[in-house]
Amino acid sequence: MLYTSEMTGKSYKTVEELEADEAKAKEAQAEKARKSDEKKARAEEVKAAYEEYLKVREEALESIRKAEGKYDELRSKFADDYGGYHMTYVNDNGHKSVTFGDIVDTLFSW
Repeated sequence: MLYTSEMTGKSYKTVEELEADEAKAKEAQAEKARKSDEKKARAEEVKAAYEEYLKVREEALESIRKAEGKYDELRSKFADDYGGYHMTYVNDNGHKSVTFGDIVDTLFSW
C-alpha cells in the first residue's frame, strides 16, 4: 500500500517514511520563514540607517550653507572696504595653499 502526503505531494511505502519526510519539509519551511523574517528585519535596519544618514547629511549641509553664507558675506564686505581679501590655507599635511577663488579675486581686483 502507498501513502500519499498532502504536504509533500509524494507517495511513500510506509507511514514512517511519510512522517519523516513531512517533518523534514516542516523544518525546511520553518527555516525558510526564519530566514525571510531575518532578511526583512535586516532590510529595515539598513533602511533606518539610510534615513538617519539622510537626516544627518541634510543637517550638515544646512550648517555648511549657513557658514559659507556668513563667510561670503564677511569676505565681500571686507573686500569692499579694503579693496580685496587674501587668505593662505594650511592643509592637513602642513602645506600652504590658496583657493582658486582667491586667485581669481586677486587677479581681477585691480
